[in-house]
Amino acid sequence: MNIRLSNQIKMIDACINVANSKDYVVVWTGQPPLDFGADFAQLQADYKAVTQKAAQADSATGGAGDAKSQAETALEDTAFVLARALANHFKKTGNLDSLGKVDVTKTEIVQLRNQDLLDKATAIRDIATAAQAEPGADGRGVTAVRIAALSAAITGFANVMSNPRGQIVNRNTLLKEVDTDTADLMEQIADLDDLVLQFDGTDAGKRFIEAWKRARIIVDTGGSHVSGNLSPTPSQAPK
Repeated sequence: MNIRLSNQIKMIDACINVANSKDYVVVWTGQPPLDFGADFAQLQADYKAVTQKAAQADSATGGAGDAKSQAETALEDTAFVLARALANHFKKTGNLDSLGKVDVTKTEIVQLRNQDLLDKATAIRDIATAAQAEPGADGRGVTAVRIAALSAAITGFANVMSNPRGQIVNRNTLLKEVDTDTADLMEQIADLDDLVLQFDGTDAGKRFIEAWKRARIIVDTGGSHVSGNLSPTPSQAPK
């Protein structure tokens, strides 16, 4: 998990611990604005689901899903490089018909999935095989080495393309879901910020507001990734 997500999750945990502390739980329980109690309960439920998914991602080994992802990326990259070499060649030779078949962007290739990607890569390989002997093709990157590399990538992807769906749900998939779910948590807590401000009618309420604000500070602990147990350390509620 990247450090941004880890810090956001820890911040949300700190806010939950502050609100649930014995010093402040009486401030908002059954007190206006009543939406705070309902929204806070939803935040806690969603936070629990996100942390469970993060822990699952931490323990995921990837397996066949990671193998498929790596093979897919290798095929996309190899097909794109050869396609651009062919596009350069056909532009210079004036072969507009063949140019139209290989003039693709990286985004267009990446958006293809499974059989469509395999079919497109195979078509690029076959066109390159036919064009390889044309004058100037080798100097533009349409080489036997690149064609062989694409053939190998096609075979590699074909071998893992049909892996069962259960094997494809891997660590990367879980982390993407955690990213999306955490963004939703950040929106929820931003809405709670507006409600917390209304507990200013008592001294305890004012202390709760300040404690919440301090908990809302996201501390960058440095680095780009964290690993191991992702469960945040319970924070102490300021008194």
